[in-house]
Amino acid sequence: MRVKKKDFAYEEIRKLILRRETSEGVILSENSLAAELNMSRTPVREALQRLQMEGFLEIHPNRGVVIPEVSVVEVNETFALRMAIEEFVIKEIIPLMTEEHFLQVDELLHRQRESMERRNILEYLRHDKDFHDFYLRLYSNALIFSTIKRVRDRFFSMGTAVLRGVGTVERSFQQHCEIAEAVRRRDPGAAAEAMHRHMVTGRGNVLSLSGTLENAR
Repeated sequence: MRVKKKDFAYEEIRKLILRRETSEGVILSENSLAAELNMSRTPVREALQRLQMEGFLEIHPNRGVVIPEVSVVEVNETFALRMAIEEFVIKEIIPLMTEEHFLQVDELLHRQRESMERRNILEYLRHDKDFHDFYLRLYSNALIFSTIKRVRDRFFSMGTAVLRGVGTVERSFQQHCEIAEAVRRRDPGAAAEAMHRHMVTGRGNVLSLSGTLENAR
């Protein structure tokens, strides 16, 4: 039962961070989180320790729990990892793609277009994740999938702010279409290049949002 409570606490606190119900730099406490989740401090403490290991927060004995700011180094390292993995995966899955898979990608792009046209940023962001997850799941490497999910979630809460920029959603959608088209042509080189451009754009958007673009150059 304690293990289940620990997992529940982990998911709820993680959701709280991803939904930005708390801000970067805000100090939380085990007591307040335990009261909010209606459980003892022990599973909350274990959940916080796990979240600290994954980079979502920092635990300071004399201050409490702090949501850290995203640093230039973290942004660059995270997107470097995503480039290495997702550019590799997009090439490797091309021989695995069937007509049914192409239809599923078309449906994902259709949902993105509808969200874009309605200016529903949060919905578009979910479909954006689904688009990338489709290829990662098709590659069927659990370690790769869990690694990407963990590092991507660190920036998920920034996604809605990033996509509010003028033309940002449209550019993201166009780049998804370019990736999908290169895969449909079964051109691994073009698919990797399209994914690389998409990652470079995403990195620039996050750095620009955090006001660190000039420092990153």
